[in-house]
Amino acid sequence: MDPYLIGIDVGTTGTKTVVFRADGTALGSGYREYSLQTDGSAVTQSAEDWWQAVVQSVREAMQGLDPQKAAGISISAQGASMTAVDKECRPLCPVMTWMDTRAQQEAKELAAALGEETIYRACGWPVNPSLDAAKLLWLRKQEPELFARAYQFVSTPEFINWRLTGKSVIDPTCGAIRQLFNIGRGEWDGDILREVGVQTERLPEIRPTGAAVGGLTAQAAEELGLPEGTPVFNGAHDQYCASLGSGAVRPGDLLLATGTTWVVFGIADHLMFSDTHLSPGIHPAGGFGAMASLVTAGSALKWYRDLIGSDYASIDREAEKRVKSAENLFFLPYLAGAGFPHNRPGRRAEIYGLSLSHDRYDLALALMEGVAFEADLVLEEFRRQGLAADRLIMTGGAARSELWSRLVEWITGCTVYRMSQPETCCAGAAMIAGVGAGVFYSYAEAGSAKAKMTPLLAQDNAMRSFYRKKSERYRSLAAKERLP
Repeated sequence: MDPYLIGIDVGTTGTKTVVFRADGTALGSGYREYSLQTDGSAVTQSAEDWWQAVVQSVREAMQGLDPQKAAGISISAQGASMTAVDKECRPLCPVMTWMDTRAQQEAKELAAALGEETIYRACGWPVNPSLDAAKLLWLRKQEPELFARAYQFVSTPEFINWRLTGKSVIDPTCGAIRQLFNIGRGEWDGDILREVGVQTERLPEIRPTGAAVGGLTAQAAEELGLPEGTPVFNGAHDQYCASLGSGAVRPGDLLLATGTTWVVFGIADHLMFSDTHLSPGIHPAGGFGAMASLVTAGSALKWYRDLIGSDYASIDREAEKRVKSAENLFFLPYLAGAGFPHNRPGRRAEIYGLSLSHDRYDLALALMEGVAFEADLVLEEFRRQGLAADRLIMTGGAARSELWSRLVEWITGCTVYRMSQPETCCAGAAMIAGVGAGVFYSYAEAGSAKAKMTPLLAQDNAMRSFYRKKSERYRSLAAKERLP
């Protein structure tokens, strides 16, 4: 039998499912969106929407395929989006997503009580109101009846695992970004739990990435159109799945995942703590991962595209012609604050050098350059931590842009590789299922079967020299203390 591996990526705005053969061939895919509700600093969504999107996307992906060939399922998940549930894992409130920042005061209290550095060294994530430790404190103070009534507090992977198998299970990568899991000890962190007022029994069970969670329940099997008992294996945070799906599993490998937010993800042989607060974690393939995010990257260009009423193809085509006319134009893309390595959420976007001679595509190019300059600053931190950072695997929307891909290569000096399979999160989840089901011996073997990439080969000494000089000017502007 030619086994099928099902990778499900439960993201922020939608769920994507891809069905793969063992050789990496994608046989079918499905996608369903869901909404976000925003009210000031509250950004919520429905956990039931997650499940319905899983059901619909799996059914769509499996159309025309033999369900009896499904050898395993695994989940790639957004991190730190939390809800309270009852004993049947029914949501008691909307999901507080990872973009929800209501718990700003509680984050300050948590840092004051335990120490920012202590918390960072425990879980690998600096104190942040959008992570679950602070949000649990907020719930305890602002919604005491709900807090007391909740059977468990769960995030995306354990909610979906429960709906699939009847078992609430999470892995270390998703546990850590909840800011509740101690990556050094491999267990829920007692000091943090005591501070937020939650006992371990009110959290899901921790199992290693790739461990068996259970088989599909009769109800889940009927909804999904798959055989009862189909094995489900414990997945991982979406960036760890993306690293698996792109073949970035060996120390020194670097991934640039370009979506709404751009994430630089590196593989190391040690937990990579830093003064700038890289976020280290336990990698499913062995060794360790570390990541840093550009807060506004893909979202910045989307905002600008909508603002000028253009499209990505036109922006690519026209902005490419503006390299010289935009030579002295700079766009610092801090539309939602300056993230890593600046860590200045109050800073806002700035434009320098704008004149009457510039048009909308000059500005588009400057914005794309600005995001690439910011990515280079992140890579510099990885270099300081000992990674060579001379080879970069680029995935996501920007990797489909010839211009943006070339800008990244020219500005960072890296050789950029792009994936032939764009759905790296789904591919990584399918690899987890494949290793768990015994289809693959290891993640390295799975990666050699699935992760196909080609070098961009946009290396151009003249353009690299041009952008090396422009980068120096950009850095001087980014370092100015103009705004809080």
